[in-house]
Amino acid sequence: MTEVEVHKKKIIIYGGNGFVGTHAAELLVNAGAQVICLSRNGYKPIYLKDTPWSTKARWCKGDASQPDTELLASADAVVCCVGSPPLPTFTEQSYQRQLFMNGTSCVNAIEGAKKAGCKKIILMNAQIPFPLKSKRFAYYQGKKMALQAAQAFADTSEQHTAIVLQPGMITGKRMLEHGKAIRLDWLTAPISWLMPWQFVSVNRVAQRICHAANNQQPYYGNCTVLRNRDI
Repeated sequence: MTEVEVHKKKIIIYGGNGFVGTHAAELLVNAGAQVICLSRNGYKPIYLKDTPWSTKARWCKGDASQPDTELLASADAVVCCVGSPPLPTFTEQSYQRQLFMNGTSCVNAIEGAKKAGCKKIILMNAQIPFPLKSKRFAYYQGKKMALQAAQAFADTSEQHTAIVLQPGMITGKRMLEHGKAIRLDWLTAPISWLMPWQFVSVNRVAQRICHAANNQQPYYGNCTVLRNRDI
């Protein structure tokens, strides 16, 4: 996929200092967009301090569960990359935490974008294997809530567009806050040889986010769900 032009568009990324968020931010900045990376701590990751592109982005404090509608009102698109890993839960507290991180936070960000008058949202969701689609699996329930919120956003009017990415396992180099790299592709290589259709690179996901932010028309209708093969 060639780099797309998003010159002068303002893109707000919730979770902009995370794994997918930073990769998407880099592509968007290099394509000419005005990028605001929001996170709960508001800091640019240490490992990005010497990267030229990161100086062109704004790194601000922002909570997806409590969106700033005044800030969102200026956005051409809102990207939601927040969430937590699909870990099992053994207590009601941990269940509710998973539900909040993967569901409520995304729902609130999407509703905030709608309230602010933003017409496009891009949601990082997940492809869930059928055996895990259970009420007992908080991760799935949260992602389901977020998907429903995106669909409701798209139904607001003909001008509202939602693009939902549902990758399987995302591979690539994940950086920890202090700068240490975790090569997910090394860890997942044995499995990816057996089930390559379940894996997608973080660069591919970021490219899709960049393309979705620039695309003026809905992909296949006002709400488009892109799974591994589409990504």
